[in-house]
Amino acid sequence: VIMFLQFVSAATGIAAAVVLFKAFRDKTATTLGNFWEFFVKAITRLLLPLSIVVALLLTFNGTPARYEGKDQFISLQGDTVNVSRGPAAQMIAIKHLGTNGGGYFGVNSAHPLENPNYFTNMVEMIAQTIIPIAMVICFGYFIRRRRLGWMIFGVMTIGMLMLMIPSLTSELGGNPALAKLGIAQTTGAMEGKEMRIGPAATAYWSTLTTVISTGSVNGMHDSTMPLTGMWQLLGMMINGLYGGCGVGILNYFIYLIIAVFISGLMVGRTPEFLGHKVEAREIKIAAIITLLSPFLILAGTALASYVFTNNGDAAWAVQPKNWLNNPQFHGFSEMLYEVTSSNANNGSGFEGLGDNNMFWNILTGIIIFLGRFLPIIGPLAIAGLLAKKKFIPESGGTLKVDTKTFALMTFAVILVLNALSYFPALALGPIAEYFTMLK
Repeated sequence: VIMFLQFVSAATGIAAAVVLFKAFRDKTATTLGNFWEFFVKAITRLLLPLSIVVALLLTFNGTPARYEGKDQFISLQGDTVNVSRGPAAQMIAIKHLGTNGGGYFGVNSAHPLENPNYFTNMVEMIAQTIIPIAMVICFGYFIRRRRLGWMIFGVMTIGMLMLMIPSLTSELGGNPALAKLGIAQTTGAMEGKEMRIGPAATAYWSTLTTVISTGSVNGMHDSTMPLTGMWQLLGMMINGLYGGCGVGILNYFIYLIIAVFISGLMVGRTPEFLGHKVEAREIKIAAIITLLSPFLILAGTALASYVFTNNGDAAWAVQPKNWLNNPQFHGFSEMLYEVTSSNANNGSGFEGLGDNNMFWNILTGIIIFLGRFLPIIGPLAIAGLLAKKKFIPESGGTLKVDTKTFALMTFAVILVLNALSYFPALALGPIAEYFTMLK
């Protein structure tokens, strides 16, 4: 059932993205195709064939792909350990290709059977990036504007690198608190990392899995350096740099519409996108979707903080005062991360948070539902409205959306919107924790 839903989830996002693509393929359209046709084709022609290839690569490199019971092995410490076996390779393949993230073993791709070596680590990273990136390029080719597809890819890649490079620097630089004690950290910050993988590959993975919304992990995000945690949070807050299968380009489309609107105001013209006027209804929908994520993330974190602070002794199965294994700034970051991950449909977590209880299950369930489907409905509604409008041929005054100037404008919109929305919360969490470590 879980594997079936992993196919369904990915195919839903891909099919929704194709509906958006069809809205701009022709000059004017009254219908946007059959969702179920796109849904079935996404599974049978894309996800299943790729899953077979990835599953075989993992199987031949040590990941279990059998239906036998538990096996035993002797650890380096001499302990006898029972290890579950099953269709792990098959599940891990669609887990990454579908940007789902739910692994076969409890610690996900940090487990030596789910991710045995550097080769499988590389295969799993490529698997989770290939479809989201392909969807971006596909958009440009599908609507016969290849340059636009590559411009979008460029903006997303620059944004991803701006998160990845400081994450690598932070992890390879080690822990400042240990450095003050004179402890050598030649291999970087190793807490929460797998020895066979190391901090560099862990930081690289942590950026991809949060930018792309996979949510799988090959190390513990809760143990990364504070600033690395901030970049992970930002990747999920933006939620439009590659993103999940199909939904990444849908989220980016909202940023495009906002950028078109602002650009139109700056030059004193009615905003246009690919030959269609962007008017009040489209802007209202884009504004609602833009404000949705900050509202869900900040309101959810505020509610959790209030319950923790004022109702710590509530007679629940897990009392709120026992939620946090790490107090102060990092504890706030754990709650912020939980809500942000839910909104981005990511699934990774700062696992120092005791979140398997009624409050967190209900709160995150509501946020997952709203954060998943409203950002799909909004862009498709805008696309449908634009597709029915009369096509306006390009002229000398038309805003060209496939130029470097407009790409820079879109990048600025992404930065400003997210900086204004989330900086106060980030300042209370990872940024404050970072400066505390420097004392």
